[in-house]
Amino acid sequence: MYKKIVAGLLLFGILTTILAACAIYDESAASGPTVHMGAANFLQSTITITKGDSLSIVDDVGVQHILKNGSWQGAKQVPATEPGAPTVNLTFNGGDTTSVGPFNTAGQFHIYCTIHPGMNLMVTVH
Repeated sequence: MYKKIVAGLLLFGILTTILAACAIYDESAASGPTVHMGAANFLQSTITITKGDSLSIVDDVGVQHILKNGSWQGAKQVPATEPGAPTVNLTFNGGDTTSVGPFNTAGQFHIYCTIHPGMNLMVTVH
């Protein structure tokens, strides 16, 4: 009899866990225009978006990235404040997603990783 009660409680616990896991909604999931990062680069170095859009940036690996406005020029970091660009000062620790923007001004804007030389992203806004 006790075996049936223990088995029933175990089954109930497993079903409860499964149902609870199905109800989880990840609000940080990327939506809209998205750029992914690898270990030391943006998986695409340019993206074109529409004026008013925000850009989702996804860190697909367990590597830290610190993103700022500007770019790498050769081996030199060149921070920049570009008119109309949203301020970017983001730290990723791996497996996270963050939104930048909105980009409300048409033009070309630059984002770079301060940790990884040459890791540049150009955002073109139409």
